[in-house]
Amino acid sequence: MTMLTSMLIASAADSHPVRSLNRQALQLGIATRQARLEALEASLTRACEQAAVQGAARHVQISDQETWDQRTWGRYLAAATRLEPHYGPIVRQLTREIETFRRLLDFPILIGNAEQRQ
Repeated sequence: MTMLTSMLIASAADSHPVRSLNRQALQLGIATRQARLEALEASLTRACEQAAVQGAARHVQISDQETWDQRTWGRYLAAATRLEPHYGPIVRQLTREIETFRRLLDFPILIGNAEQRQ
């Protein structure tokens, strides 16, 4: 796991809590977590792609998956499997929090919802 990956995971774990049930706070919580989730997913993809092209045939290009052979895909999937314990828990946590905040946005008692309905 790289230093950047460690920082992203630590950063994702320290998501700012939403302290009130108002629309703006929930939307900010969603946006913050989505940005962290996207950064983690990009980091995982980069790590898997780097593992995939190590020792690959000369025609294999990291940016063109059409050039990847079965061995390249095997290395990619092996890296994803190896890295899942590092990425998986925080990705699932962020995903759950985003889903929860989206459900809370539908609550009619939220500050911001009453003004919208009038």
